[in-house]
Amino acid sequence: MEYLLKYLNVILIASVKYFWATPYAILLKLNVVETIVMIQIGGLLGFLFFYYLFAFLLKEIKLLWPKVYLITPAIFKVRFEQWRIVRRQRKLNAKKFTRTNKMIVRIRERWGMVGIVVLTPVLLSIPVGALIGTKYFRHRHGFIPWMLLSIFIWGIVSVSIFSLISDI
Repeated sequence: MEYLLKYLNVILIASVKYFWATPYAILLKLNVVETIVMIQIGGLLGFLFFYYLFAFLLKEIKLLWPKVYLITPAIFKVRFEQWRIVRRQRKLNAKKFTRTNKMIVRIRERWGMVGIVVLTPVLLSIPVGALIGTKYFRHRHGFIPWMLLSIFIWGIVSVSIFSLISDI
């Protein structure tokens, strides 16, 4: 029972803050194989859970918004309307796309997915990476496999780094 709680604890930590699950598993005195397996399970399942949760929420928020607006207090409605007016003015005064701006956006889109895939397990958290991926790269079919591969590779790298540090 004690090991089951340790495993569940590491899986839950890995599903939210992936990079810090390795030192936590080492502090719980799990061996290297157990650490790798539990971190991989937590990271992969956590990403898939948050990715599909955010996909559902982003799709359904348009349907739920009118109902939420009806039960919102009046003071929040007033502030929200003021915010919408300011936002509308900013959009009207925004620069239009030129050929250079379009090229910059294309480059950012091209390297943006790679950057998110590489940085999510290390610097960002799994839920933040899943939200960004759902929002901007949902229609790219390669996003989910690349993200899962990145989580897998970073798990092995982090376990090897932290196990070397803990042995010293």
